[in-house]
Order: sequence, then C-alpha cells, then structure tokens
Amino acid sequence: MNTLANGTARLFGAVRRNGSFIGRVTGDVMRISGAVGLGQALAFLAAPLLTRLYGPEAFGHFAILGALVNLLLPWALLRFNWALPLPQEDAEARDLLALCLLIVLAAAPLFAVIGVLAQPWLAGWLSMSVLDVVLVVVALAVTALHEIAMSWLVRHKAFAVVAQARFVTLVGVVGCQILLAARHTDATSLLLGYIGGYSLGMLRGAWHARSDVAASLRALAPARLRGVAVEYRRFPLVATPSSMVSAVSAQVPSLVMPSLYGLAVNGQLSLAARVLWQPTAFVGQAVNQVFWGNAARLQHEDPRRLWLLFLILNAGLLAAMAPALVLVWWGPELFGWIFGPAWATAGEYAGVLVLGSFVGLAAHGTESLHIYGRNHWMAAWEVTRLTFIAGSLALSWWLDLSPLACIAALTAGGVLANLSLLALNALAILRLRAQHGHDEMKDKARCAPAS
Repeated sequence: MNTLANGTARLFGAVRRNGSFIGRVTGDVMRISGAVGLGQALAFLAAPLLTRLYGPEAFGHFAILGALVNLLLPWALLRFNWALPLPQEDAEARDLLALCLLIVLAAAPLFAVIGVLAQPWLAGWLSMSVLDVVLVVVALAVTALHEIAMSWLVRHKAFAVVAQARFVTLVGVVGCQILLAARHTDATSLLLGYIGGYSLGMLRGAWHARSDVAASLRALAPARLRGVAVEYRRFPLVATPSSMVSAVSAQVPSLVMPSLYGLAVNGQLSLAARVLWQPTAFVGQAVNQVFWGNAARLQHEDPRRLWLLFLILNAGLLAAMAPALVLVWWGPELFGWIFGPAWATAGEYAGVLVLGSFVGLAAHGTESLHIYGRNHWMAAWEVTRLTFIAGSLALSWWLDLSPLACIAALTAGGVLANLSLLALNALAILRLRAQHGHDEMKDKARCAPAS
C-alpha cells in the first residue's frame, strides 16, 4: 500500500512539474478529438438512417471490400509515410514525401492489373465483380494519399488542420453514402461514399501542404530518392510486413466470417465494430497522432517526460472507453432501438467485442514502437496477434461454434494481444529512460574535475 501511495505521489509530482508540457499536449489532443467528436456525432446521428437504407447483406459485402483496402494499404505506401516526422532537415523530409507519392502512383495501376486478372477467382470466393476490383483500387489510392497528408501534417504539428481534415472525412463518408443510397442501396454505393469522404479529407490536408508537395515534386532527383529510401529502409523491410500481418489480423474476420456464417452475420459484425470504432476515431487516433509527434522528439531529448506522457494518456484512454461497457448488459436493446429491430444481433456482438476494445484503445493509442526503432518487436507482436486470431477462427470452424461464441473467442485473443502490446511499449520507453540516465551519468563523470 505504501509503495502504491508513493508511486501515485511521484506521478502527481511529475505532472505538476511538467504542467505546461502536459497542457500543450492535452490541448493538441482536445483540438483533434473535438473536431473529430463533432464529426463522429454527426455521423452517429446519421447511422440509424444508413442502417434503414442499407441492409445487413450490403454492409457485409462492404466489409469485405473495406477489408481488402486495408490489407493492401501497407504495400501501397511501403510505410515510408511513418518516417515523415523523423528527418531533421526539411529538404530530406520533402524528398521522403516525394518518394511516398511516387510509390502510391506506381502501386495503384499495378494492383488494378493484378485485381482484374484475379477477378474470376475473387468472384468465386468473395463475390467480387470487375467494378468492385476497380473501386477497391481507387479507394486504396485515396486512402494512401490521405495517410501521407496526415503524416506530413503531424510532422509540422499542424494538429488543427489534422482535426479539420478528419472532420471532413468522417462527415463526407456518411454524407456521400446517404446521397448515393438514392440510386442504389448496395455495397457499391457504400464504397463510393467511402471514396468520396476520404477524397475530401485528403484534399483538405493536401491543400494546407500544397507548397511542400510542389517543392518536393520540383526537386525530384533519383539520387536523393535512393538516399532516403536506403536511410529509412527499415520501414519497407520491417514495418511493411508487420503492417501487413496487422491488417490480416484485423481484416481476416471480415473475409472469413461470410464463409462460416453468411453475409448477414458479417454485416451485423461490421456494424458492431463500426460503433465500437467511434472512440478510436474520436480520441484514440487523436492521442496517437499527438503522442507520435512528441515521441519522435522526446525519445532523444527527455525519455522521462515521454514515460510520464505514456502513463497519463493511457489512463485517459481507459477512462474514455469505460462508458461503452454498458453494451455488455444492454447491447441488443440499444442497437435495436437506435438502428432498427433488424440490428439487435449487432448489439449482442458489440457487448462481447467491447471488452477487447476497452484494452485496445489504450494499446494502440500510445503505440510507437517504430519511432523507437523497435520495428522487430512490432513485427513479432503482429505475428503473435495473427496467431491468436487465426487460432480463434480455426477453433470456431473445427468445433462448429455459433457466431457469438466465435466472436467471444476472437475477443479473448484480442485482449491478450493488446495487453502484450501495452507491455512492449512500456518496456521500450523504460529502456530509453534507463539509457538516457546512463548517458547523463557518464557525461557528469566526464565533466567532473579530477581530484
């Protein structure tokens, strides 16, 4: 008890000593989450209309198409966008920006050709038409450009613009999906709405960075592009496969559930996941972008402050997710009332999934292993998580479990994986802090006068 009290006292003492820093970070988080919160509120208010316009089957097929976009995204970027906050010199950062843009422009037509050639096989497995293939590639390109724009804004700590772009994206997606429902209420309209919303958000971010984009393209030089590609090679070599494994872990349920239980169950699951994603979009991504931007600097300058920031943000994220636990008891009733009687099953699924989201929001909100140079840790964690997810799905198929039991198995694996991710990030920061303290002691010993 005394140890706990002493630890709490030290934490609050550190918060008081770093008051201005914590205040600035909190302000950045609130700036992003406030704008995103308004966008999420508008999107959530429109969601009952969407669920009455589109049925579970349409959402189920849209979940498949969206899963493919997220699976291919790491390869469309080679994760060089994650390195954009790191260069000390703006000229080097602009070369890296140009490299990111060129990779996306080259990847999109390549994926289009591969997709069209593979369409007969995709039609048999996922019921995908040629139009679906083309729209998935367009959505992939738009999402990749959106990611690049957000990473560049984070580099310059333009968090107000990040907030505006994300607001436009969220509202744009839902608004476009509602408008397109007047023509067709199928997965194609849902995907076109996604493309429209992300295009608007990407254009808002790109407009703010237009001078940097123009300068990076004007200064294109193969030698410099090769230079930054070599310097930041750990991102395509380690972070990209790691991200791919992460995408498979996150998206494989949407690709496998239709085969096990049908499109309607997949649609119910996608709505449950979409609702539980709201805190992640509202607070989690805002925290992650602010933490990411500060971690790149603090890991070298002041790891003690980075550790304090890690603790405070995790506590805040866990508190932010706590109200969602009400779904454990009243999930079906709330979903049936808000989204319509046809979606009560989604509330039952959400009541189970929320237990994993509670831990996942904190784990991913403060995840920055690639910033600390621990890409191999992240890769190992991604493989571990995929093992949990694949094992849960295989067990569900082998034992012929019900959809709810399958979701419970997936949730249990997710909780274990996210707890281990929290531990890895804490260990990485503690190692940085210990190394920084060791370096300070060596510097003092070197500067001390000889006796």
